[in-house]
Amino acid sequence: MNTRLWVFNQFRSANGRDVISDWRKGLSPARRAVLDVFLDRIAKMRAWPIGICDPIRGYSGYWELRWTAEKVEHRIFGYYGGPLLFVMLVGCTHKGKVYDPPSAFQTMNERNKKLTERKGTLSRYELVNVSGTEE
Repeated sequence: MNTRLWVFNQFRSANGRDVISDWRKGLSPARRAVLDVFLDRIAKMRAWPIGICDPIRGYSGYWELRWTAEKVEHRIFGYYGGPLLFVMLVGCTHKGKVYDPPSAFQTMNERNKKLTERKGTLSRYELVNVSGTEE
């Protein structure tokens, strides 16, 4: 039985690259596992509390999904694309005021602009089944 409420879309570049799926592949196996559990859990929540999804200061309309893995803060920047729909534009890590990649905010803006100009598209981000049961 599928108890997930939320759908996650991700930016797909003009060359067909799904940016969050690609970013996930570059994470360590432990970090990938934490990301998969995090997204699975929040997909089942009706609303996300502060600390899990916060507005990005200085970037109106943008939000960051927040979690920690291997003592490193991780973020996915995006926006609410409709009821129970979150659009993911860029993934990054964060320590203090330093982001990796350092261009994460600029990339977020550029990808959203490409969507507006129809030079980029969205694809469904397929969540990993972490429960071990059929969905």
